[in-house]
Amino acid sequence: MIDMVAISIFFQSKVVNETPVQNFVDEHMLMREYGISMDGQVYWEDGKAVHQRLHHKFESIPSHNATLAFKIVNGTDFRNYPYLKIVGNPAKLLQGHNVYGSDNIEMCVMAVVDCFALAYPELAEVLDWFSAVIDYFDITYTAHCENDHQARQVMDILKNVKNRQTKPSYCPYEETTYWNKGSECRVLKAYLKSIEVQKQIEEATRRLARLHPNQQKTSHLARQIQEMTRPEVLKFADGAVRFEARVFAGWMKEKGVHCSLALITDPELQKKDPDIIPRLWRLAFKDVFASFEGATMNAYDTSEVHDNLRAAYFRTTNKGNISYSKADRLFVLYRAIVNDGFEQTKARFPRNTWSRILKDLTDAGLSLAQLQNLNGLTSNVVPLIQMITVNFDQQHPAGYVEPKPMRQQILQHSALALAS
Repeated sequence: MIDMVAISIFFQSKVVNETPVQNFVDEHMLMREYGISMDGQVYWEDGKAVHQRLHHKFESIPSHNATLAFKIVNGTDFRNYPYLKIVGNPAKLLQGHNVYGSDNIEMCVMAVVDCFALAYPELAEVLDWFSAVIDYFDITYTAHCENDHQARQVMDILKNVKNRQTKPSYCPYEETTYWNKGSECRVLKAYLKSIEVQKQIEEATRRLARLHPNQQKTSHLARQIQEMTRPEVLKFADGAVRFEARVFAGWMKEKGVHCSLALITDPELQKKDPDIIPRLWRLAFKDVFASFEGATMNAYDTSEVHDNLRAAYFRTTNKGNISYSKADRLFVLYRAIVNDGFEQTKARFPRNTWSRILKDLTDAGLSLAQLQNLNGLTSNVVPLIQMITVNFDQQHPAGYVEPKPMRQQILQHSALALAS
């Protein structure tokens, strides 16, 4: 599913003050003529646009944010011309929750565009939509465990996973793991969805309780709570490990994806390349999931490991005897990893030697992720390859129907509000 979309749209020259020092739009003119501040957020409630100040720093809008955030940026060295940046979660805007949702590019991107354009129609007319570009997508898919306890085991494993250019980043929360945080190419994240959903329900309930009773019935918060507490939504969130990739425009271009708003919302694109969003996600998480490949034995069963090493590495001597010297040397190194941990054992060897050791161990049936999680503990774990499997055919509950387009929803609710 597409969990977040960020878009930049330049202003047309007729509203821009062009000077040798800076190109800019006047803040007072924007408020006077278009009723918009330099930043804020908007959402739709009972067919009407509701405008508010931002509750988060714009640069760190969380992917579960239920409103559309915007910011006007005047000319900088990075982008010489003033532009508007809008950021929104299509699933939240379209259906009130993001436990699951659509990966239809046109519908998701246009949900963000229409949410803003219909709220500020006069301003939308002085924006250069033809030059608009996608800044990033958050793309999310889910792996399901039997329950949240098993999902927590998965999170403990993921915190130690690193491979090639994908390296774990510090995160203070036990239920969340980041890789490459701060990167301008791709940032990866894994987290427990059920915990996030419960926090969102509690927060929305507290905020709704602060409203006047007359406002509560039509509040967008009431819709969110209703959607998030549906039995099928809560069931889908139970035991769900979410893998979220924020992929930026430069990285997407390297993978052959055009980031022009006009091109990416062309209906023909979805027909020609329906797998574009899952493909970007697979490429983003390629290193992480590659670390689980080759896991054909229990890394904590020493006798099984020894037997597999001997089955993989043996030779016949000149006298006709079977020699297991290489297998036994590798087993000693494996035991060192078990007793002292992956990183401490790695530090004893030159880089090239360590790479050869890892190759020999993984070729024998141990995955890189298993080895990275050998930290001196001897408890059993459920086999990794069974616990961490993203099934693209099971990303929605049975009977899921995609929501109506954002523009259609807004216009229908506005018509009903006028009729009443």
